[in-house]
Amino acid sequence: MPSMSTLSDLGIPVYWAEGQPSIPREGYILRIGGLVNRPCEMTLPELSRIATDVASCRLTSVTRWSVRLSWRGISARRLAEMTDPQPGVSHVKLTSFGGAYFTTVSLDELSHPRAMIALQAEGEDLPVEYGGPVRAVFPHLWGYKSAKSIIAVDFLDHYEPGYWETRGYEGDAHITATKLHDLNSAQTRYHGGGEVEW
Repeated sequence: MPSMSTLSDLGIPVYWAEGQPSIPREGYILRIGGLVNRPCEMTLPELSRIATDVASCRLTSVTRWSVRLSWRGISARRLAEMTDPQPGVSHVKLTSFGGAYFTTVSLDELSHPRAMIALQAEGEDLPVEYGGPVRAVFPHLWGYKSAKSIIAVDFLDHYEPGYWETRGYEGDAHITATKLHDLNSAQTRYHGGGEVEW
């Protein structure tokens, strides 16, 4: 597997819907709130102390590329347990730095065993171009649900269409059967749908 310094050598595209921002690590805070019994705010050092979950899984783009990395962070399921969602919660809204980009996933999607709020990939802190310092990873959904540089996680009792969903992208974002370019092997392969497990 590649080290963080070689991620760009894999040819991983860098997408920012409204241009890549400059994001200082100092003072960065992730807020978890909405319909939860234990809302909280955590700094990067606080997040790093509890970022003990590791998952090897793929990030797969709707533009038809896929890359497998070893991610470290807080499992999305554990994040929900920490904050104790209230009865009636059905969705989770993830908002990126600056507030212009957000996306919403169902509470069921949050319980995927490899869904994660990631701080590292391949043992290195995530740089901004790859969604640092904190990003979502949903290996079973198209990449636009894996919001970059998230500053807020809000538990909701309804669905809110996000940045790409209001522009015609599917709300559930389930990965469909298609050909995908595997950046790890530099080969294009057919995928039958669902989480890519190559």
